[in-house]
Amino acid sequence: MKHKLGDIDRINHIVDSIEKIEKILEGVSMEDFVTNYEKSLAVERLLLIIGEATNHISEETLYDEENSTPWKLIVGLRNLLSHEYFRVDNKTIFQVATKDIEAMKREILRIKNKLENNG
Repeated sequence: MKHKLGDIDRINHIVDSIEKIEKILEGVSMEDFVTNYEKSLAVERLLLIIGEATNHISEETLYDEENSTPWKLIVGLRNLLSHEYFRVDNKTIFQVATKDIEAMKREILRIKNKLENNG
């Protein structure tokens, strides 16, 4: 049986995944991340979830005049992790998960707040 998830459900999946990434990477250096396959695989999986959820959020929800997040690149990362896994570079994954994710979190929380307040 298929379940139809709405935009707010997908947004909650993104927020949850970001919070898990933050917890996994708390106090972890790039060197530790690159050599710790459990952490790197967990973060890759969570980034894949973020990309998949992003890919299924309606454009009218995701894109507005205040948006500066490159959502298409996030979906592209999901495709890389899924289909071109052999090209994955853990240093790049660490960079995305520690630097780029901060702006993504701010933006997705802004969108979530807007949806919740505007019905």
